[in-house]
Amino acid sequence: MNSCLDTSGVRIVDPAMADSGKLYTGFDMLYVEEMKKLCQGADIILPNITEACFMTGIPYKQSFDKEYIENLLLALRKQFCSKIILTGVSFSEDKTGIAVFDDNIAYYEHKKLGLGSHGTGDVYASAFTGAFIQGKSLFEAAKIAADFTVLCIENTESEHWYGVRFEKCLPKLINMVN
Repeated sequence: MNSCLDTSGVRIVDPAMADSGKLYTGFDMLYVEEMKKLCQGADIILPNITEACFMTGIPYKQSFDKEYIENLLLALRKQFCSKIILTGVSFSEDKTGIAVFDDNIAYYEHKKLGLGSHGTGDVYASAFTGAFIQGKSLFEAAKIAADFTVLCIENTESEHWYGVRFEKCLPKLINMVN
């Protein structure tokens, strides 16, 4: 197992490369191998379930239970580091959320929105990083990022297809962090 949390700073990696069981267009398994190398140097990783499956070799499932998620988290921990935020964890049709693996595994669920949008992973990773470096615990930062991402999606017009409108939600993020 890698040694995590170097005193020279915290390295946070969002291995953005896949979703819904597939790699993004233009990415291949060579990219996955390089992303695994990058994640090996991280203190905290923020994969979604698809990315975690590609990095661990565990087959992707659209529906799953806690045992599947916990096996995925343990495989990530063994291969990379001890601090993991797994996104897209959903045990019911009307909720989704995160699994946070630090010393223990903790879950946070929020309402699942029917529409998806490009860039929500980037919004999540940015909000998480900001909250974490402002002194929030791993779980608190992950929860703030999840709530902020939902807020951004809710405040984005349906015709705005190329990303969420996070800008007008930034004052609320500041309040969440403070």
